Amino acid sequence: MSAATPSGAEAGGALPAGPGGTTAGTTGTRATTTGTRPGTGASTGTPAALPRRSRPPLLARVAESLYWAGRHAERAESLARAVLVHTDTHLDLPVGADVGWQPLLAIVGVERLFGERHSLLLGGHVAPPASGPREADVVPFVLVDTGNPSSVLTAIAALRSNVRTARAVLPAGVWDASLALWQVAAAGRDEVVPRDRRVRWLQRVLGGCAQLTGSLWALAGDDQVESFVRVGQLVERADVTARLVAARAPSLVAPAGGPSPYADVHHRAVLRSLAADEAHHRFGGAAGGEDVARFVLHDRAFSRSVASCLAEIQLRVHRWPRNGAVVGACADAVAVVSGASRTGPAAGDLRAAAFVVQDAAGRLHDRIADTYFARPAPPAATAPGSPGPGDPGSREAGRRPPTPDGAGPHGPLSDDRSGHVTQPPASPTAPRRAALGGAARTTIRARPAAPAALRPCRTTTDDGANSFRVVHRTVYRYGSPATGAMNEAHLRPRDTPTQRVAAHRLEVEPAPASSWERRDAFGNHVQHFTIRGRFDTLTVVATTDVRVRSAAQPPATPPWETVRLVLAADRQPAGHHARTYLAGSPLVPVSDRLAEFAAPSFPDRRPLLDGVVDLASRIHRGLRYEPGVTSVTTPVLEVLDHHRGVCQDFAHLAIGCLRSIGLAARYVSGYIRSTTPAGAGLEGGDASHAWFSVYLPGWGWLDVDPTNDQLVSASHVTTAWGRDYADVSPLRGTVDGGGRTQRLEVAVSVVPVPVGDP
Repeated sequence: MSAATPSGAEAGGALPAGPGGTTAGTTGTRATTTGTRPGTGASTGTPAALPRRSRPPLLARVAESLYWAGRHAERAESLARAVLVHTDTHLDLPVGADVGWQPLLAIVGVERLFGERHSLLLGGHVAPPASGPREADVVPFVLVDTGNPSSVLTAIAALRSNVRTARAVLPAGVWDASLALWQVAAAGRDEVVPRDRRVRWLQRVLGGCAQLTGSLWALAGDDQVESFVRVGQLVERADVTARLVAARAPSLVAPAGGPSPYADVHHRAVLRSLAADEAHHRFGGAAGGEDVARFVLHDRAFSRSVASCLAEIQLRVHRWPRNGAVVGACADAVAVVSGASRTGPAAGDLRAAAFVVQDAAGRLHDRIADTYFARPAPPAATAPGSPGPGDPGSREAGRRPPTPDGAGPHGPLSDDRSGHVTQPPASPTAPRRAALGGAARTTIRARPAAPAALRPCRTTTDDGANSFRVVHRTVYRYGSPATGAMNEAHLRPRDTPTQRVAAHRLEVEPAPASSWERRDAFGNHVQHFTIRGRFDTLTVVATTDVRVRSAAQPPATPPWETVRLVLAADRQPAGHHARTYLAGSPLVPVSDRLAEFAAPSFPDRRPLLDGVVDLASRIHRGLRYEPGVTSVTTPVLEVLDHHRGVCQDFAHLAIGCLRSIGLAARYVSGYIRSTTPAGAGLEGGDASHAWFSVYLPGWGWLDVDPTNDQLVSASHVTTAWGRDYADVSPLRGTVDGGGRTQRLEVAVSVVPVPVGDP
């Protein structure tokens, strides 16, 4: 597929899509093609293959309809199976041993919408929480309510509409199967309340979904039509699996008093809901709920697991054009899902891990939509009373409002195809304008013999902010010549509410053969470059002019136990995103020992802010700052045993303590001013620095520097954030050759910029 010529939309993009898969204001866009199909071309030394008929590239709106047809087909089948299994499970359990009907709402992601509808039906009075939602209310809402943008009937209607749009490139049987499925589903919409008739309706729907899937399998295996449909199915499957695990986490994890006598029934219900029961038995899976969760999330042997879905997506998108951002998002998703496997033995830990997986699937969807279905940016102002792009009200319709963090999982499973729109990435070697601020530019080029000075800016701006120049120099010296290298760098500082990048330059010697930039799963800037040819020294110099001001003073906070409860129940975008940082990560596990270390700082009813400040002070007093005694892979518990380390160890320890008691904390990399007043004693000024952030619901993220026992101020420059150091390491990659030994030299300076025009 090559880029479509602009016709009311960005090249390669599509016009705004309306509900149900229709295209508003459609105008034709003609696509052009050059070169050969991926995977084909002239061969040398072997008989020439028979010529293949070249297929025209897909229009962006057709590719989008194919992708959403795959998503809606998978959605209708998955939700219908989940409701059928949930109904059967109630028949297998005695009264009082079931899990109620709330999990169905959580799987679909429409708890708030259902609550609003239920409140209206009760005349504005919500039923007592203890009563829970009723089966007679939940089941029709999830299955056939057309006012629910994520019901099974709505998904089937959207499937039919998307198939109609892409009908010209699909086998004839697909349209016939989608029409038959719609007729079956619509004809029985009044039969879903009585359990016996509901089961028959669900079985007919699942049969229609199977017939449709069989028709889709008639597509050519290496065709872009099949590829977009299949990737849509896989993204949806990964998302629904994560939602189901999060909703059923309490029944998968054994309570403190021991497993329930009906635990096996609950575990098999989860497996059956994901069509995984027979596979789990065939592969010799254990009976425990934690093993069930691991199997459906991480087991590559199971073709429907999230890990397997992501692996297949990776194989397919590598053959797509302009795939840099999507390939990067796939790699991020695989890394995030792999890291989410390290969870604690509590239902909250498993739920947090499932939220991480769901968030990764949502970001992957965003990159696909932004790259291949991108639309013009929305207008700056919206009509009075209508939800804007960042309005939480738009989330219930399935939009991802942009957040300062550029993160957060998807809302309900809706048919809103507009998604979160960002500017499509430029060509891999072209400079790219910063996402915020507009004036800052990033370039990656060969490092000159004498680095040119950046344009100076004022040392102190009118609003009292500090203005710094950050120079981060890294040199690798190899024992013998290297022949190539691939690297990625987290060296461009972020734009945040308290920080603005005025200019940034990355200089590399030898000159890169190719380079490009993307955003990772956490919204950080990642710069990639590839070097070819012989060299014995690699030099990377990042130079940044940045303005920083201190954050507002945090407010008085509620008790930390209250914050933990609010965070678990928060359905706002910021709360969803914060739960990404609840689970353990590759370098920061969640453990009872870390919770014990945190306990003195968090007695009952202590305000969260007081506890966090006390924890940072205890780490500062109890650990000795000693460079060279630890490495990036030193376990947190070993740091705690030896009472010494560097800034990343201090930050990891604080993060592990906070997560172990149920609070959200993230790792922040950056820099601290090199020259400080006499006696300030700030550590880490001659190298990259690190600290942690803790989430305060309703206020945001509070940055704390335990190495220097202080809140982060205008002396700190933020580069990137993630779950731990592994997500944001300044420079990493691979090298071909270079011998068995190499020497690394790193030097950092953060100094005020001379006064001048910005």
